[in-house]
Amino acid sequence: MENNLDKKSWDPFINLKADKMQISFYLIRKSLLAAVSELKPKLHGSVLDLACGIMPYKEFLKNDLVKEYIGVDLEPTQYHHHVKPDYYWDGKTIPLEDNSVNFILTTEFLEHYLDTQHILKEINRVLKPGGTFFFTVPNIWPIHEAPYDYHRFTPFALDEHFKNAQFSSWEIKPLGGFHYYLALSFAVWNDFRLQQKHKKLVKPFLSVFIKFLIRKDKKTKLFQNGDMYSGLYGFVTK
Repeated sequence: MENNLDKKSWDPFINLKADKMQISFYLIRKSLLAAVSELKPKLHGSVLDLACGIMPYKEFLKNDLVKEYIGVDLEPTQYHHHVKPDYYWDGKTIPLEDNSVNFILTTEFLEHYLDTQHILKEINRVLKPGGTFFFTVPNIWPIHEAPYDYHRFTPFALDEHFKNAQFSSWEIKPLGGFHYYLALSFAVWNDFRLQQKHKKLVKPFLSVFIKFLIRKDKKTKLFQNGDMYSGLYGFVTK
């Protein structure tokens, strides 16, 4: 499929530059890229990018073992003057056959889908036996795409959803730990609440503090009382 995005347009997702982005977007996309990088060597066969937008990770994820990369999205969206998906969908039924793809990925999508069980069952339906569903979801992030911002998931809620959708196994990981959560919180406060004149005053101190927090960050998969995380990602097997 023809892709009209030039290389520069992809930089905010792959070739990240902190001095060219709001710090909150840099931090969240840095953690997303790390998670997607974990998916990359696993991919083979057919890959479905659900709610694909501009398919920002398509070129990054492609390898010799990936035979087909399919984008599915609603019609129309603001992104489609750049990249058109392979298929449009009605938001209810994925327009693919049962047991037809090896991998499905959704990045920052599940929080926007009201009926979590329905979409997970659809994902299960389309995956081949033994296929993998890769996801990311935010925890600390402002309301966005209102009014279609419905959920902030805990790992325990996702456990129940995957179980009820009859997946066979899954692994849930934090995109960032407690210190990353705190760094992202300060970045969101700076980017979304401070006036421009105040941003200039706090920038030198905030930059040093955020770098310190990121260096201190440790990601734990135990998810015990008192834990905090910036977001979640994981691998779910049919």
